[in-house]
Amino acid sequence: MESKLTESTKDLILVDAQVIYPNCGIKITLASPYRKLLQISENFKTCDLMINSSHENQKSEAQKSLNSLMTSLNLKVSELATHQPPQVTAATYARLLQSVSLSGSLFTKLRDELPLINVEASEGVSNHHHKKYLNYTFYSINKTIERSKLQINYTPSDSWWFRSQLHPKSLAILPKDFLLWFDENKRDRSDQNDFSLVAKSLNISNNYLLQALFYQIKFEIADVICCPPFYNRLPRNLPANIFQRDTRLNNSLTGQIIKYYRSHHTRPSAKQIYLAGIHDRLPNYCWNGKWISDHR
Repeated sequence: MESKLTESTKDLILVDAQVIYPNCGIKITLASPYRKLLQISENFKTCDLMINSSHENQKSEAQKSLNSLMTSLNLKVSELATHQPPQVTAATYARLLQSVSLSGSLFTKLRDELPLINVEASEGVSNHHHKKYLNYTFYSINKTIERSKLQINYTPSDSWWFRSQLHPKSLAILPKDFLLWFDENKRDRSDQNDFSLVAKSLNISNNYLLQALFYQIKFEIADVICCPPFYNRLPRNLPANIFQRDTRLNNSLTGQIIKYYRSHHTRPSAKQIYLAGIHDRLPNYCWNGKWISDHR
C-alpha cells in the first residue's frame, strides 16, 4: 500500500527509485524499517520529484530535493549524465539510487547494509496549480540497518512487465557513462560497451531477445520506469511492450529500432530517436511529455 509522504519523518530507508513516464520525474518510495504493533502490511510513502517540470519553480525545488537525497546517501552522478535527454538523466539518478535501496538495481549487488535517512517536508503554494504542494529535504543520520533484520515485502505495481522474468548477475563496477546516449562532444556513444555489460549481467543466449531487452533498457528506460495513475486514470500513450506485453514491432520504439537494424545493419542514431520523440513521431507518442488521459 502506498501513500504520499506529507510530513517530516525520521529513520526511513529508501525502498525504490523510478522514472515517472512520460514526464521524466523521479518517484521515490520510502518506508520505516520498524514494524508497528499489530501492523499487518507495510505502509510505503512516496514522493514525486518533478525534475523535468515545464514550470521552473517546481523544477528548481525538485532538483534541490533530489540533490539533498543524493548527498544524504553519499551518491553523485557524473557531469556528463546531466547533459542527456531528460529521461536518460532521470534514469541515471534512479539507477544510482536503486543501488543503495531495498529493491536494488538490475545491474548491481544488493547492499547488506541500508542507510537510514530523515526527511523534512515543507509546504509551499504552486503559482501554476494554485494549490499547496510539498518540498522535501533529505538528511543523512549516519546510521545503517542490516537487510537481514528487515521484514518488508515490496513489489512495484506499475513497472516493466518483463522484469520478473529476469535473473541477472550483478556487475562489479558500472562505468559512470553506463547507458548514456551522448558523449562529451554530443556524439552518439554507440552501444558497444553498454551492450557487453548488459549481456554479461542478463546472461541470455537468445541474441534476438538480448537485443530487444537492451534497446528497451537503453532507449525506453524499462529497468527503472513506472507509470502511476493520473487522477485514477492511465494515459493512452503508454509505450507498447513495456507495461503490458505487445510484441508487434511497429507498435513499439524497440520494435522499430530492431526493424531499422535489420534493414541498415545499424540502429538509428540517438539523435534521431531523441528528435523523433520530441516531435511526436514515436509509437504511442513515447517520451513526448504529453499526458493523454484515457476517457473511453
